[in-house]
Amino acid sequence: MASDGVIQFQLHHRAAPPPDAAATALLSTLRDALHARGWIGRDPARYGGLGYGNVSRRLEADAFLVSATQTGHLSTLAAVAWVTVTAASPATNELWSEGACKPSSESLTHAAIYQACDAAFVCHIHHPALWKAASTGAITLPATAASATYGTPAMAEALGQITVRTALPFAAAMTGHEDGLMAAANSPAELLELLDRLSAEAATAP
Repeated sequence: MASDGVIQFQLHHRAAPPPDAAATALLSTLRDALHARGWIGRDPARYGGLGYGNVSRRLEADAFLVSATQTGHLSTLAAVAWVTVTAASPATNELWSEGACKPSSESLTHAAIYQACDAAFVCHIHHPALWKAASTGAITLPATAASATYGTPAMAEALGQITVRTALPFAAAMTGHEDGLMAAANSPAELLELLDRLSAEAATAP
């Protein structure tokens, strides 16, 4: 878990003013809902005390807004904590961004999902019960190989491949990243409905 929260891609970042509130309003509402459920946050007893979870929203083409790195502990995000990813190349492990902060360390995986489908929203959450249920087969979810680890090109490639063959909305377990899942949908409501349903299924799984 030592690499969790650490940016592992080559980042080309330009300091710039934060996006306006109108651009982040819907995304902030989604992020607040995920944080309230405990799927984004920070727990001193887990992951070395590092924050976990992030959200993004497509802007145009493959550009997107994403929460800044290590903001999981915040119950809500100020404008400066949203970053614009302008371009990404999972194949070469590069990402271009602009804003007041650096983007989430899982941004390359978000980029791979946007490049593989027309989803409008993507989130990375931590849900121990759901991750365990998916890992043991108690719930059937697409899953990445255990060899694909956090924030790496291998993880981005694996999620991109899952995205291509999976209809929206979808969630996928990150087998090589403890408790981690990615989900994508066309609206915040659709994303939350899917994750709430899967969470309820995990709660009753053997």
